[in-house]
Amino acid sequence: MTIDLVIENGTVVTASGALKTDIAIDGEKILALGTRSAFPKAERVIDAKGKIVIPGGIDTHSHFEVFFMGARPQENWDTGTIASAIGGTTTTIDFAPQDKGESLLDAAKRQLARAKELSVIDYTTKPILNELTDLDKILNGMKEVIDYGIPTFKAFSIYRKQGWYADDWQLYKFIKQASENGGMMTIHAENCLIGEESQKELVKQGKTDPKYHGVAKPNFVENLTNQACMIIAEALRARTYIVHTTTKEGPGIIAEYRNKGLPVFCETCPHYLWLTEDLFEPKLPRGIMYMCSPPLRKREDVDALWEGIRDGTVHTIGSDHVCYTKKQKEEHCDTFADIPNGFPACEVRVPVAFQEGVLKRKISLQRFAEVVSTNAAKIFGFYPKKGIIAPGSDADIVIIDPDKKHSLNAADLHMGTDLSVFEGMEVTGWPVVTVLRGKVIVENEKFLGKPGQGEFVKGKLDDSIMATV
Repeated sequence: MTIDLVIENGTVVTASGALKTDIAIDGEKILALGTRSAFPKAERVIDAKGKIVIPGGIDTHSHFEVFFMGARPQENWDTGTIASAIGGTTTTIDFAPQDKGESLLDAAKRQLARAKELSVIDYTTKPILNELTDLDKILNGMKEVIDYGIPTFKAFSIYRKQGWYADDWQLYKFIKQASENGGMMTIHAENCLIGEESQKELVKQGKTDPKYHGVAKPNFVENLTNQACMIIAEALRARTYIVHTTTKEGPGIIAEYRNKGLPVFCETCPHYLWLTEDLFEPKLPRGIMYMCSPPLRKREDVDALWEGIRDGTVHTIGSDHVCYTKKQKEEHCDTFADIPNGFPACEVRVPVAFQEGVLKRKISLQRFAEVVSTNAAKIFGFYPKKGIIAPGSDADIVIIDPDKKHSLNAADLHMGTDLSVFEGMEVTGWPVVTVLRGKVIVENEKFLGKPGQGEFVKGKLDDSIMATV
């Protein structure tokens, strides 16, 4: 018998911790962990000596090819997911906004069809509940999406101008309907009325520079909706997931309800784990590039989010990848409220978590693997197919060189843009091999696969697995 691949001599991060072991892979699955001498002969052996081996990264939050705030990224699914793979991600969870009159399932299928054509990594999506003129149509359409293998949805508590704002009644109905049918709502949590009216007031006063973005939407604007969603989740005993948490208070708000036994979860993003609001100055050339929602915060918020990762009250790191260019930001910069929100991050998600978490803040390798991969698999219904290095699981594996330094300048990255919010910065620790379902698709930043090789990953939520997060 000959198997396809052995990875030997690495420090492998498993469910029970980091250990020295070898990995046998045959076909798309992990065959065994153990000693290479006990494995059958392999077609290829990769020596991971001095390297760290983790489950393939799962990005809980990407926006490929999305039209938002008057701009559509020039990057396509293939370019974006190649960058994801180079950065150590093997599965992405994207979003499917509804077109006018479109059902949730049709919106999801449209996004999945595009991914099937171009994605180089595995994928799924979350329908965005934004066709809000017919609440019953949305509610009645949720079950068929869940039955299709897409158990999670997205709603926004802000963005009235985009037509995406869901009020408290709608959020209540969405959370209730999703949970009763075996699904879960994920929520962009900012108080619309205070945040957007504050924006208007500041602009009217002539305060239009990027620094006023955070003034309009300080911590309490996010915390208010976090708290409201948790109160609703408690009343309904419903699964609820808060995306891109930014505030020092946020993890504690969610943890209070999680400690009551509720299946509620907290996500943050790499930019909230490193960057701070001082980057909004000056307006040009850089301030407008850092516009995202919720806004960048203070250093004390960054530190608190890392403490949340350490103590387990922050569960996942998603990229919130939106690949605008510098020109697209500049074209809409008359006021801070007009600048398209978001920036590219899918490639740097895992390396930033390693640099800032493992090397700088000394979080364990196991916690690192949990927040970039394992917890996402458990929360979104992929586990143990994804998110773990264990016999029978998909052979999605990333090998990180912990000593490799890498520039985060846009010119040195692979996302489809000239914009990097980490320009001038460097990380230590970079993926050198990415394996997707047993195939080496990236080696030393060279992409070896082809567009369309990614597969749709169906999810089914399991409360007993979610409880282990």
